[in-house]
Amino acid sequence: MPHATINGASIWYKLTGTGDPVIQIHGCGFGHFNFATATPVLSQDFCCVDFDMRGYGQSDQPIQPYTMETWADDIAGLLDHLGHESAHIHGTSMGGMVAQQFAAKYPNRTRRLVINCSAAKLDYAGVLTFKNWIDIGERLGTGSRTLAELISWQALSRRFLDGPNGKAAVDMVQDILAKSNRVEVFKRACQAMIDMDLRPLLPTITAPTLVIGGDEDIMTPWEQGPSGAGQSYIADHIPGAIRYMIKGSNHSSLFDGTEENCRVVRAFFKGEM
Repeated sequence: MPHATINGASIWYKLTGTGDPVIQIHGCGFGHFNFATATPVLSQDFCCVDFDMRGYGQSDQPIQPYTMETWADDIAGLLDHLGHESAHIHGTSMGGMVAQQFAAKYPNRTRRLVINCSAAKLDYAGVLTFKNWIDIGERLGTGSRTLAELISWQALSRRFLDGPNGKAAVDMVQDILAKSNRVEVFKRACQAMIDMDLRPLLPTITAPTLVIGGDEDIMTPWEQGPSGAGQSYIADHIPGAIRYMIKGSNHSSLFDGTEENCRVVRAFFKGEM
């Protein structure tokens, strides 16, 4: 698969489908695998650009400061490499945080914006979530069963985990975490989420925006504590944003609410909502 040299790092990417480009920004720990369920659907109408962000998977994994702006600037460089002035932006979890940063910093390069199961600022419960990830990753490694099980129950609905594919999903999460991460980068990415405050950027976002997520999301809930800014806050503070809640889905609605998630995102990118 091709690589692009962007801002001094080699970035792995893959193109699937034809049509308007959709840049798909993965969450912390998961690399491009985050969109394994979405790409086959969205690529029927769009050119899906899946990639491993700096620090993940088959891209370079330098030990350096990491912020949402670091990754947003890499996306601008990837667009330059691909010869696209602009694209639809589709970010999930931490990728949704990067997507907010990108849309605010590069408004002319953002056609339509999807923020999936994300936050603009973590409350104390959110801070504790990612402090636990850091501690487990440091002590047991990012490929540990303990980390995979923790993330699985934080990200997938109880209904999904209790079903026939539950254990296989945990196995898959463990395999992805093992393949996609370097411990020092994983820790820095978690810290970047703990430190971020994207609230001032939200009113400056001008792209048509969809905020979508599961109603059972416990990792980045719609309503956070007073110190945080969850999905409801994002939808309320981006001018004209549309909100869509998937019932019965947890944080990773791309996996436990795939059909509905993809149907809505596809319609939004086509301008049908």
